[in-house]
Amino acid sequence: MAATNELRPHFAEHGFILSDKIRLALSFTSAGKRGHMAGECWHSDLSGDQHYEIYIRPDKDDPVEVLGILVHELIHTLLPPTVKHGKPFRDIALLIGLQGKMRQTTPTLLLTEKLKTIASNLGNLPHAKLNFISSVEAPKKQAKKWLKAECGKSCGYSVRITSKWAKIGLPLCPVHPDHGLLLCDMPEDADDILSE
Repeated sequence: MAATNELRPHFAEHGFILSDKIRLALSFTSAGKRGHMAGECWHSDLSGDQHYEIYIRPDKDDPVEVLGILVHELIHTLLPPTVKHGKPFRDIALLIGLQGKMRQTTPTLLLTEKLKTIASNLGNLPHAKLNFISSVEAPKKQAKKWLKAECGKSCGYSVRITSKWAKIGLPLCPVHPDHGLLLCDMPEDADDILSE
């Protein structure tokens, strides 16, 4: 909230008055922990007490980065919820000092300097980075390696097969059994895969 109050004069210089009814949290956006949105603003029309609700991902802990996300979300409080990142949003964002793709804006050098000053004046961000993707939840390595087995003749038949089964034995071509066994380039580590 202190950062929002520090940003009010910057918005006012460009003719934009921020609402007094804004709440903020370093918390998950509606997409949850697997979402990619750095921040999110819920319009005051959706709030029981007419407040704008701004959420910034809890894995963000760099004060200047958090302030840059805050600026982006504060712009949403100035617009109807249907606008999203269209021309009205872009017009304000460019005036305020944001650049790049409007869904993932970054502060200009001039705005970055202002945000650094605000961060310095406010002191430590009362938040520590939340490392919410644990090793248990990290994407798993593919357990099976699928190999391409294909007919060595001209019929064009091919199929995917695991190294384990390819090592045990390749099947006959089902289109023309007289074409013989399917061909498959076996990886060098096939014995390792088989023993797992």
